[in-house]
Amino acid sequence: MKILVATDGTETAILAARKALELLGGDPEILLVTVVQAYEDPMEDAGGFEGTLLTPEEAEAEYQQQLAKGQATLEHTQTALGKLAQFHVIPASDDAGHAIVDLANELHPDLIVLGAKRKVSSPDCLTVQ
Repeated sequence: MKILVATDGTETAILAARKALELLGGDPEILLVTVVQAYEDPMEDAGGFEGTLLTPEEAEAEYQQQLAKGQATLEHTQTALGKLAQFHVIPASDDAGHAIVDLANELHPDLIVLGAKRKVSSPDCLTVQ
């Protein structure tokens, strides 16, 4: 079984992943996923006399920090779960949910697990509180 675990590294997300793994049992293939802000070209927002808010170098450094933070989030989650997993850091400029669905359409997991701070109620969802 292939499980896509979308996480932001919070205890809620880790609790949801732990509960899903506990309920499923066995030795599933785990795909850990987190979404970070995509690279934003400072020249796209430049205009008039004021120029850009960031230099291209600053924008690249900010993007690299986002990637490193995403990697650290996945490492933290893997450690908390105590299981090996494949890591996927997804840069996205729009909604994180869409980015996760796009990756799921590409990887075809059997199950998607995510944690939410608010209660989610749907007949197709397992809610962990």
